[in-house]
Amino acid sequence: MSPSQRTLLLVANYDSGVGYAWWLMESFWVALANHYCSQNQVILAYPMISKLPPAIRLAPLLALEQDFNDTRLRAVYRQCRFLHHYKVRTVYFTDQHTLHWRYGLYRFYGVKSIIVHDHTPGLRTTARGPKAWLKWLVHRLPWFGADGVIGATEFVRQRLVKVNCVPPSKCYTAANGLPDQDYLPKALDIHSIFQIPAERKILVMCSRADRYKRVDFVLRCIAHLCTATVKKNIHFLFIGDGPDLVNLSSMATNTGINDCCTFAGRRDDVPAILEGADIAIHPSRGEVGYSLSILEYMRAGLPVVVPDNPSVNAATVHMLSGMIYPEEDVESASKILQQLANDDTLRYRLGSEAKKAMKQYKLELTHRALLDAFAKIDQKRSYAQ
Repeated sequence: MSPSQRTLLLVANYDSGVGYAWWLMESFWVALANHYCSQNQVILAYPMISKLPPAIRLAPLLALEQDFNDTRLRAVYRQCRFLHHYKVRTVYFTDQHTLHWRYGLYRFYGVKSIIVHDHTPGLRTTARGPKAWLKWLVHRLPWFGADGVIGATEFVRQRLVKVNCVPPSKCYTAANGLPDQDYLPKALDIHSIFQIPAERKILVMCSRADRYKRVDFVLRCIAHLCTATVKKNIHFLFIGDGPDLVNLSSMATNTGINDCCTFAGRRDDVPAILEGADIAIHPSRGEVGYSLSILEYMRAGLPVVVPDNPSVNAATVHMLSGMIYPEEDVESASKILQQLANDDTLRYRLGSEAKKAMKQYKLELTHRALLDAFAKIDQKRSYAQ
């Protein structure tokens, strides 16, 4: 950025006190603040500030309260006054629209660049016909479209082009990654901790307990395996909390598989638990190409079982770093799980390859791609002027 861009505004979509679920975005804000603080004031705007996360407190930025989620006219006017008062020249949004009428007002009040980082999960319908043409046209008009859009993965970048009709020249990728581990966690004896019979292979899943993550699909697979096989050699361990946790536990009881399932809730020792597991599964209805949980499974050397949904399986190569089943096919998924439970050689080989593949999913590379995207967006804007 040039010295004339006096303030870089980073926009949060949530109260500062719930940052535990948003560590990845926080790492982006810190990386941007460290990079640009010498030439620009960096402000992080939260809708509400209760308690600042440690990383944000230590970063070279100013945290302020200003809600940018409200798009009512009066709220947008307050946003514009904020932008003008702090001489904001660049706005960095997360999961906001790539095209919006208020962006024109922001520019009227002095904003030069609007950048949107898309982390929203799931598949979308490709735009076609008059709707696609209109999207294509409006995204190429000045004022109301974002100057640059960054996808959380290559899958998201392609979705931005095909569904949102953002010009490919405005789209970038900063593929999600995990930070390097300071140390290799020692595997916990999770058979003992959760009182799981020693002869059973442990199938693990870490996610929020809600319908979108399709934990119920795993329970149906376990029920299918319990019916199809005499010997119960797989135990499902679910790590996480959420609105459907009680219903999932009840489903396990009602289908008679509660002795093959453990719902451990939210825990702080997930890396050590994963080191002690045997197989991982992630049947989510949608992610951004893959989830951070999938990367955590891979880092722990677990073979990952995922559906043939491109918003979920982008980090998994079938029979190389994991196994892929037809989405919603209980029988096929169950067969894969049984195969992995019975074949130690296959399980270890896939897990080992998954761990090697993690080299391309380092957070350091994500930060580098993010900063590179910012530089290219700024260069194009400066050239246009």
